[in-house]
Amino acid sequence: MTPAFLAALIPTQIVIATPRGETRVPVTMERGIAAVAAPLLAGPLGLTALVGDSQATLRLDGTAFVLHVGVPFARVDGALCNLAAEPYMARDTLFLPIPFLSVCVPQALGPKYRWDAAGGRLVETVVPLPDAPPVVVTSPARPPRAQPAPDPMTGLRYHHVVAVDAGHGGADPGNPGVYFRRGVTEKDVTLSIARLLRAELVRRGIEVNMTRTTDTLISLYDRPYTCSDACDLFVSIHVNSMPGGRNASRAHGVETYFLSDAKTEDAARVAKMENDAIRYDRNVADTGVGFIWKDLMQNEILRESARLAELVQQRLGRVSPGGDRGVQQARFWVLNYARRPAILVETGFATNRGDAEFIGTGAGQQKLAVAMADGIVAYLREFERKTAGSAGR
Repeated sequence: MTPAFLAALIPTQIVIATPRGETRVPVTMERGIAAVAAPLLAGPLGLTALVGDSQATLRLDGTAFVLHVGVPFARVDGALCNLAAEPYMARDTLFLPIPFLSVCVPQALGPKYRWDAAGGRLVETVVPLPDAPPVVVTSPARPPRAQPAPDPMTGLRYHHVVAVDAGHGGADPGNPGVYFRRGVTEKDVTLSIARLLRAELVRRGIEVNMTRTTDTLISLYDRPYTCSDACDLFVSIHVNSMPGGRNASRAHGVETYFLSDAKTEDAARVAKMENDAIRYDRNVADTGVGFIWKDLMQNEILRESARLAELVQQRLGRVSPGGDRGVQQARFWVLNYARRPAILVETGFATNRGDAEFIGTGAGQQKLAVAMADGIVAYLREFERKTAGSAGR
């Protein structure tokens, strides 16, 4: 997907349609995301905004939307709404991602407001009586509902969605799996672990989107888009390997990556190995990893990804017989296009006999899946506490 194609999908303006008329609000892309200036919504919608250093409270029709600069969620009456991108401040002005209007407002205030995706319009559907004076809301906003009770198994209070990506597939076998049993390659092992991870997360009450459930080739560009809208995070599963040589079998252990510049030659090697799958994508122009990377560098997603990687790696390091190789960073195609906290797990080395025997068995794969699920739940609990604490300040 080229930058020109993506740009063609982004509207230059949205329309606010109310009984009082239509207002066209320009869309800006200055931070790499489609956003509108909050003050421009005051006239057509009557939206008010109280903006602090890092928190903003928006009020529309008596409902409060609490947002945090750099965090892609809004809290509405105790529930979370996914903004898909982060609100930000520029020139003392609050800018709101388009999903605030296309998702959050209709969810909170439907059926009065609905989003017309085809026309890029937010439509107010309640029409006042003819010649009636404007209705002025003078009553205070209704108090937020009490927080939902925590789930007894996970401690989570809200519904969450996780995207699980089984690396490679179809015509792309991944690495050949030197010490796997005959006929088994990386794509087979990653799919098996992904299925087990899905089962573990579902057992914990977490919804899962899979990039693939069979031996299918999925484009590196398309995989991250399984985590959009209501999705919370993205996990890509892989198997490491070393190039041939006398020392190829010595490397062992599990490591978890997030998107950033590689700090070691080995991290750069792993990224190059996994990114090589791009050759299986047909009719795709290589526009350079830096395209969306430049935007991601400016937002909170990288920091959240690093924390997610840390919590998942802590659990994986306890179960891997090869040991804990720690959290690493490198520039992976599959993470580069993610719009949520995203990590890539190298579950062990197919070129090491001990690692391969562990990750090639059902028992070893189950241990890895449980460890990843535990780390993901720990991250989601921490995220819920952080957003709840911020909202209370």
